[in-house]
Amino acid sequence: NYPLIPEDFERGSLPAVLNKHLDKIFGLTIKPERLHAVRNERRSGSFYASIENCRKEIVTAENLMRNAGITWADSTSRSVEELSAIIMEKTRKAS
Repeated sequence: NYPLIPEDFERGSLPAVLNKHLDKIFGLTIKPERLHAVRNERRSGSFYASIENCRKEIVTAENLMRNAGITWADSTSRSVEELSAIIMEKTRKAS
């Protein structure tokens, strides 16, 4: 589990430590509105929780994953079991 952080976004690339594991990485994304709601519970009214920041971070994260060739799934309304099934299906196709 590796959460992307602002420094990753500023650098415009995944952390070097992940590069040797690209064949094992599967990304997760989320709808900006849901991320905003979660973050607003933690730090209401902050820039961190703002819908604009959430949108920007998600677009940037998805671009980083796309550029690295990482497959991802939207976790917004999926259970852990559903996500596991998606990951298993997509990784079987890739091998």
